[in-house]
Amino acid sequence: MKPILYIFPISHFSEKARWALDRANFSYDLKVLTPGEHIPLLKGIVPETSLPVLQEGDQFLQGSSKIIDLVEERAFGEKSTQEEREMETKIDETIGKGLQTMLYHFVLAYPEIVGKLFSTTPPKKEVPIPPPEKYDFIALILKKKYKINPKNVEVVRENIHNFTRDLQDLYQSKKYFNGRSFGRVDLTLASLMGLLAFPPEAPASAWFASVDMPEDFEAWRISLNAEPLFDRLREFYKEFRIHSK
Repeated sequence: MKPILYIFPISHFSEKARWALDRANFSYDLKVLTPGEHIPLLKGIVPETSLPVLQEGDQFLQGSSKIIDLVEERAFGEKSTQEEREMETKIDETIGKGLQTMLYHFVLAYPEIVGKLFSTTPPKKEVPIPPPEKYDFIALILKKKYKINPKNVEVVRENIHNFTRDLQDLYQSKKYFNGRSFGRVDLTLASLMGLLAFPPEAPASAWFASVDMPEDFEAWRISLNAEPLFDRLREFYKEFRIHSK
């Protein structure tokens, strides 16, 4: 049996793992799940109820970084350096987790948007989709999970703003983080910041194209003043994103 990669369609951490596996020509089957239904599947198998998870037989790897560890030499031609690992971790924490907080901060007030974003197949913009069942309960869980409260949202907002400015400066001075070739850090940043850059090659872009994002989300995105960085990430997708699924 082929390995199975369990994902959420709009999850940028799922995309990070998926891109690395595709780049390494790693053969796997894709299993798309709806948030909530993944919990009984993963409970008791892996430490946390979060995706992505890669199953190989009776072995499970949880988390995008651990999945990349499995294929990084095939994907990038060499092992990552300590500097790359440290930057990857910072991007995971500040951009990856930070954008989870900001996304749900902006969209939870719009159940119709969440209904489309939680769909397992790309929705059509003109076709309405109802919100998930027990939406109020789901919203409460998401607010708790991603610490969506006024104080934390402002901290996350500031952290993303400052780090985005630093990343833009870095990528204006060189095309790749390691200075030589497309590597693990570049893939991490492109996949995790895809929510803001919306590259057409990113699988989740089809979901986000099906909704009109809230005006305050768009205003916040513009306030980052990061189009040159987003352009670089779109270039990475266009040049290096290979899809097997």
